[in-house]
Amino acid sequence: MPFANVQNMNWPATIDDFAAAFSIIESEGVQGYVNGGAGAELTLGRNLDAWDAIEIRPKALAGVGTRDLSTTVLGASEAHPIVVAPVGFQGYVHSEGEIGLAQGSVDANARYCHSTFGAAGFTDLEDIDGLRWWFQLYCFNDHGLNTSLVQRAEEAGAEAILLTVDLTALGHRDRDLHTGFILRGNRPVACVAEVGLADPRLAPVWASLDHDLSWATLARTIEDASVPVLVKGILRGDDAVMAVEHGAAGVIVSNHGGRQLDTAIPTARALVDVVDALGGHGEVLVDSGIRKGVDVAKAIGIGATATMVGRPALWGLGVGGREGVSRVLELLIEDYDRALALIGASSTDVLSPDHFTLPD
Repeated sequence: MPFANVQNMNWPATIDDFAAAFSIIESEGVQGYVNGGAGAELTLGRNLDAWDAIEIRPKALAGVGTRDLSTTVLGASEAHPIVVAPVGFQGYVHSEGEIGLAQGSVDANARYCHSTFGAAGFTDLEDIDGLRWWFQLYCFNDHGLNTSLVQRAEEAGAEAILLTVDLTALGHRDRDLHTGFILRGNRPVACVAEVGLADPRLAPVWASLDHDLSWATLARTIEDASVPVLVKGILRGDDAVMAVEHGAAGVIVSNHGGRQLDTAIPTARALVDVVDALGGHGEVLVDSGIRKGVDVAKAIGIGATATMVGRPALWGLGVGGREGVSRVLELLIEDYDRALALIGASSTDVLSPDHFTLPD
């Protein structure tokens, strides 16, 4: 479905308008699940503030009448540096769930990431024409299950594995406690069911998560995979170096959208440390707080190879299913193109630290 089919519909005008519409449509519990963060939600807000605090030094007369948004990530050509982040349990947001989000990603020529805890299974993803995707792996105590998930994801077309490492415990989320929102324990976890686990219901599957992750966990995951492995949830330069030294293709700088550890460092600040530490050895992606095209440009200029967006895509899903996702991503891509023009960068590759001033 090309953008032309949706741009004339009566959609919210901006990404913020999609967020407002989402809050009207969804129940208080689902709003909290999507929009909430850990603790008092300080990191949730600081993620946004940290991107805003980076100032732009635009170059004049830069010849930017035409612009090239494309980039290369893990050796693959991408139309733009915007990747749809993995989020579980999307069926609570809209009946189309992960299928709608994946299809909307295809419409926007954006790479999609699928969560272990998605309501859709691997077979569902195989049926989506044109889908280009990665699989986010949460590790379980049963290493055989982890291996089966990785292998089945690759068979279904996943081009990378994202090992999430910041769930050593579930973050304390005050908002969910206040709304009483809980995830129902009898729903099957589709990907886990598809690889043959005897009891794929959410409660026992969740209880079997491995909370004792180590560098050996990463080594085993890399050994299991025949596609690149990215480590998601890195906030330190030394950890990023260790990940690459253990064989990871790169890292995703992430604080889980502010949902795990309140007062954790905002990703815009952590990104600087990670990029400097790696010195070009390994891919660096970043998420948490990306809301605008200028945020994408800032991340790329600092040294990321791509950005990941979660909540904005979910706002689009909640408002309009696949078409809502497509429209939100269209707005973000258009805003990124506009940002390149006003910054004075003719392409994604041209962006550099020279275009920005970091706060002290």
